[in-house]
Amino acid sequence: LALIPKASEQMASFTRALQRFQKEDPTFKVSSNAETGEIVISGMGELHLEIYVERMRREYKVECEVGKPKVNFRETICDRAPFNYIHKKQSGGSGQFGRVEGYLEPLDEVPGTSSSKSSEGGALFVFENQMSGNAIPPEFYPAIEKGFKEAANS
Repeated sequence: LALIPKASEQMASFTRALQRFQKEDPTFKVSSNAETGEIVISGMGELHLEIYVERMRREYKVECEVGKPKVNFRETICDRAPFNYIHKKQSGGSGQFGRVEGYLEPLDEVPGTSSSKSSEGGALFVFENQMSGNAIPPEFYPAIEKGFKEAANS
């Protein structure tokens, strides 16, 4: 079950109750899901957990929202997807203009390219600079790559 105290002022009592219940009962487990921010309790069945929620309400006067744990869905790229973005901003002076064109596609291991590694050791993405000419000075390339990495990780 996923638990969230209804009032944020009750968080201290909520954590105290969960710690006490864990000490009392070795089958009662509490975990925190970092991706969803939920506190998930598990035990020997739904009735077992409902008893602890009711005890929390009676003994610690903590009202909780009880629900099923959320599941994060993950998406991945299956086919090549081209993109073309034009940035235009006029704010007084000469303004800003930029165009980014490229594509995203599933990643096979590409040797000799700048890539960012995941915790499993595989590459999350590869930034491959295919700019020609000096329309953009080369000293801006690292900043462009950094912006791409931030956008890819968001």
